[in-house]
Amino acid sequence: MRTAATEPVYLRVLDDLRSRIRSGVLEPGARVPSRNAIIANYGVGETAAKHALAVLIAEGLIEGRPGSGCYVRKAPAPTVLEHDRPQFPGSPFGIPETVPVGDDPPQTITRRLSWEHRTDQVPAAPQVAASLGIAAGDAVVMTRYLLSSDGEPVQLATSYEPAALTDGTPVAIPEQGPMAGRGVIERMRSIGVAVDEVTEDVSVRPSLRGEADELAVPPGAAVLAVRRVHYAAGRAVETTDVVVPADRFTLRYRFPA
Repeated sequence: MRTAATEPVYLRVLDDLRSRIRSGVLEPGARVPSRNAIIANYGVGETAAKHALAVLIAEGLIEGRPGSGCYVRKAPAPTVLEHDRPQFPGSPFGIPETVPVGDDPPQTITRRLSWEHRTDQVPAAPQVAASLGIAAGDAVVMTRYLLSSDGEPVQLATSYEPAALTDGTPVAIPEQGPMAGRGVIERMRSIGVAVDEVTEDVSVRPSLRGEADELAVPPGAAVLAVRRVHYAAGRAVETTDVVVPADRFTLRYRFPA
């Protein structure tokens, strides 16, 4: 069990600065104390000051500006990602095309939604192979999607299907052929594969550098990671990894009752 005497020194600085940011004492756009100011004000060393600022940057609470210092990052208002939007291939989530703005009088704005995609046949990595119940190295059809709203990247999705399942069929490439963009369940049904169960595991983790670059978030910023698997009679026929910025979105699930 950690005590005040044994916990890392930087945590005291981190907790205080984080609290001041979240309470509004340090408002969006405000300059955060410099490394030297932290050393003087908190009585810590340079390593602790540097580490505390690095964690705040990774958490997306502050941003560094070369030659100027660090400033409190303006966090956008969270947007709802609706579960199971069939018009966004490769992903179980999409954002509403219209959103309310103000209530006197009620108004809405329409978002311009778009996505990019690329499909390749690759050997299954161990984690993907485990999700699909195949051997590592077996061929899978991988399709990567980047969903944008008004030109701003909002969601990454990477879909994997066993190549042996769809090879030689009209749905071998998800975004080509007569079922392009129709979603996993419809595409599989068209070749006689009846999806009867879908599972989703949701977690929060730091973003990887490539993900951060594509989603325009600070490296290491928290993201929501969703792994979705489609099953047909107990056999996994597709799995998708979805990544969205955790500070910008809420996942919404709807269940018929």
